[in-house]
Amino acid sequence: MDTKTLGSQRAAAAGEMLVDQLSAAPAVETAETPDPVATDRAAWLELLSEELLAELPLEAWRKLFLGADYEGIRFAQQTTTLLCADAPGPEWSETDVRMLATRLGGWVERHAGQLVMAFSRPRAALEVALLLQRSSSQRLRCALRTAPMVTATFELDGETRRLTLGHAARAARACADNAPPGSVHLCAATWRAVGAAALERLTQSALVTTEYQGEEVTSAFITLPPPPRAALSTFAGLGLV
Repeated sequence: MDTKTLGSQRAAAAGEMLVDQLSAAPAVETAETPDPVATDRAAWLELLSEELLAELPLEAWRKLFLGADYEGIRFAQQTTTLLCADAPGPEWSETDVRMLATRLGGWVERHAGQLVMAFSRPRAALEVALLLQRSSSQRLRCALRTAPMVTATFELDGETRRLTLGHAARAARACADNAPPGSVHLCAATWRAVGAAALERLTQSALVTTEYQGEEVTSAFITLPPPPRAALSTFAGLGLV
């Protein structure tokens, strides 16, 4: 059995364990209001158009914005946790990532280049981030951001897609770009939503650093131990390897 196949099997097994752990976990209550920005619908349509024009082939953009599916574009606001990260290694195919997100009540917004996933449960997002870090052959840069966000839902080539828009989504992607390899950055809202007990259990083998303003945590980084054969390590300068 080659290394890629073994890694894929281990990733799949880890994913199944994660689903079992979270199946009984209560979802974070969110107040969802259909089309909360009805008066600004034109502005959100313009923003969605700009995002997709940069991502899609022109013909696909035309089919959505100039075709019959245009009237089906919907916007809704709810508290969401975005997971942004480098695309994982070959252990995780795009199909595996999408299946994992779906089973945990989330969805994948982007996969090529930078991975963007969205969840209604912050703890589920953190568990997935740590799972991807531990099972990937490369050191990923990850960030979690929890906030009220506007999400567009639309049909594209017969598939229902969702895309989170606005400042919070851009900030989450930027945080991942600036995170050290091998770490997961948590905003203050994600830190509070996950809770101290879950954080202590999930980060027993990790280095956790926090930033404070007064007595309030403003952000945190969770850095996992490197693989045993890693040539370079975030921990090396700390004497932990």
